[in-house]
Amino acid sequence: MDSTVKRNSMRAMIGACIALFANMGVNSTFSIFLPSFMEEWGADKMANIALSATIGCLVTFVCSTFLFGPLLKKLQPRVIFAVCGVLAVIYCLICNRASAVWMIVAAGVFGGVNLAFGTHAMGVAAITPYFGAFGAKVSTRIAVVLASASVGATVFSFLPGILFKFMGWRLIYLVIGAIVLLCDIAALLIIPKVTAAGEGAGAAAGAAQTEEAPGLTLRQALGTPSFWLVFVGILFFSIAYLGISTYMPSLLTTCGMDATTAASMQGIMQGVGILFVFLGGTITQKLGVKGLILTTAVPIVIGALIYAYVFPNHAVIWLAVICSVLCVAGTISANIGPAITALLFGTKDLNAINPIFSGGASWGGAALATQVIGRVITAAGFSNGYLVAAVICIAGMVLLFLALLVNPMKKKSA
Repeated sequence: MDSTVKRNSMRAMIGACIALFANMGVNSTFSIFLPSFMEEWGADKMANIALSATIGCLVTFVCSTFLFGPLLKKLQPRVIFAVCGVLAVIYCLICNRASAVWMIVAAGVFGGVNLAFGTHAMGVAAITPYFGAFGAKVSTRIAVVLASASVGATVFSFLPGILFKFMGWRLIYLVIGAIVLLCDIAALLIIPKVTAAGEGAGAAAGAAQTEEAPGLTLRQALGTPSFWLVFVGILFFSIAYLGISTYMPSLLTTCGMDATTAASMQGIMQGVGILFVFLGGTITQKLGVKGLILTTAVPIVIGALIYAYVFPNHAVIWLAVICSVLCVAGTISANIGPAITALLFGTKDLNAINPIFSGGASWGGAALATQVIGRVITAAGFSNGYLVAAVICIAGMVLLFLALLVNPMKKKSA
């Protein structure tokens, strides 16, 4: 294989990692700044402030499902990352200048659009032309890119806590905006330009492979049962995992754990989650998509059930750590979108179909998670809330297996 192809494929992956690190990281800061927002405008405004996150998730869901698939087919990865950088800077500037709650909510719209570009779709889009150069390690390369987003979420979660010692939250937003801008500029300089013909950037081999590979168009995929089974399956996984992680600190403190220790469990989940996303590529390569689905669902179900029925009676840190590590396997679900898209629908329209799964279904689940699990917890307690999360996760696993059972690519080849 031409050395230029290899060199540019590596540049594309590194650039995608840097950009995802920054643009996904900035979207993880909202919960960190929530206490500061409440101090600024009053604790009684918490529900209104939280609308920023809810609306952001809904915007991400709508954009990923209906808009960004076609855009990813038309725009250069470099342009995508440039747009993300601008959106992230606007988000940070609005938060810095916010004089009322409605401005924080408005910032959530820009954060949601940025997140729609950044929820795995843009990273996969950047390396898609080089699938031919990656060969059998495509799933591993995708996992590395997706893991960079998790690294960004973890780093940006701790960054404000460090900076709070030296400056206020408004100035911290300016610092974060500057970091994102610098990262996106670095990504633009690193990622090679892909020409219309796929030449000159070392992408010819991958682009040719993608063009010639058998597969379904988005329109054809929408007409298959597999498409909707996958969409709802990933949606359910997202509801279960994010519902569990959102209310975990509250569960721990209710069981007698101090707030600092409970918060550290969230840090453990994020840190270990990076490892799981990395492992997702290897799991896909070694065990296939079925193994990936099982590795995602089974630990979540076990962790949720232990949290529901064992932990409340034995509220000890080591048990919380075990449950957190089990539940954090849900981060592997980030790998399911691109992996199952390629298997069920080929790579012909991967960058149109994958955003609907990786962005639309995932963040549709994020928008629903706090409501679905939260309302059960409010009405019937934590144990029943986590039981419902486990049941939803099992349902998602069943739907994904059904999607594999009626694989449209097998019918097409037959």
